[in-house]
Amino acid sequence: MCQVSGKYKAFKSNTAPPVVVIEHSCLVVRGHEWKLVVKCRTPSSYQERNTTNSCVWREVNEVVPDAKVEQKHNDILVTLPQLKEDIEIAAFGIPGTEDQKRMKMAIFGKKPTQGRDWKLKVYLIDDSTIAFKNVCDKEESFGNNLLTTLAGLFVSNSNEDIRIEINPIETGWKVKGNKVQKITARDAWHSLENSTGFPHCQFNIEHVSKSKQAFFCGITASHGRDQANTELVAYFEQAGLRYGIFYVFVALETKVVKGRGLENWSEEC
Repeated sequence: MCQVSGKYKAFKSNTAPPVVVIEHSCLVVRGHEWKLVVKCRTPSSYQERNTTNSCVWREVNEVVPDAKVEQKHNDILVTLPQLKEDIEIAAFGIPGTEDQKRMKMAIFGKKPTQGRDWKLKVYLIDDSTIAFKNVCDKEESFGNNLLTTLAGLFVSNSNEDIRIEINPIETGWKVKGNKVQKITARDAWHSLENSTGFPHCQFNIEHVSKSKQAFFCGITASHGRDQANTELVAYFEQAGLRYGIFYVFVALETKVVKGRGLENWSEEC
């Protein structure tokens, strides 16, 4: 069993019964085999875990018997009674062999400057608003901007690596290093929306011909027969002048993919 959402907090001081909406990244479609369960832990049990090295997540109804859990399409609604102490709550799940996880490809970089190399960071993040906000906040703290709209990818339950490929690239520019990079499926399946450590790779773009002011490339993320495509167009003016980045389109092609079950599943504590 693995954690399939971020961690949410419900506080005992609330005057009204707490309602927690848990966003999860499971692809829930007709015929899916996901087995989802909501678990929680208290500050006291977490302190106990630090001393006994035991996992403290328990099913929410074991800790709060009157909790009501409703599974929606892409989230889980948990209605709690008045709490006697604060709790932390999250969703856990076990996927079937052919189940998939919903992720998004997000591309970040600094302002492009003519005649200088340009670094593009390609992230795979959970398909949730919290995940998107967290990764944007992280990259903005480094002075990076979101360069394209998000492209969706269904990651299959297999040990096959996820391919990130930059191609084609306009003449006058070249990629330093490999045009194809990989992210392990295990890293993608164990990313959490409350963290900022989402799996990513980086491409270094070299400005070979200084007379070229326009930049174009396509970036594709693929896993099995599913892939996400986006195109990036940028216009570089001379150093010290303004620059422009223009979005073109995002194309998404999805197919349900057969896969092998991941081995050594462990519950995140």
